[in-house]
Amino acid sequence: MATAAFATAGAFVGAHLALEASSPEKDATVTASPETVTLWFTEAPQMAGTSVRLLPKGGEPLDLEPATANEDDPSVVVLDVSETLADGDYEVMWRAMSQDGHTIRGDFGFTVQTAR
Repeated sequence: MATAAFATAGAFVGAHLALEASSPEKDATVTASPETVTLWFTEAPQMAGTSVRLLPKGGEPLDLEPATANEDDPSVVVLDVSETLADGDYEVMWRAMSQDGHTIRGDFGFTVQTAR
């Protein structure tokens, strides 16, 4: 019986919103300025409580339009990068709200290094 309770608790915990993947990936070096920053979550977040910011390492966030959910898969959140990023290190700071109202947040970095 204890095993069944543990298994059920694990399934409940596993059902919470989490970041599965990103593009660019954490610590990646990309050879061209990305057109988007894309986040894949385990479930569709509430967009009213979800945000994605992009900033040069140690700088201020870029002035970009708010991130949106992908029309075909609302568990995918996309930030359009409307300007060409200069070579350098960038940080993505994100916050997402699950359907039950819990908020998670995180950050990761990537580097833009264009071929010369």
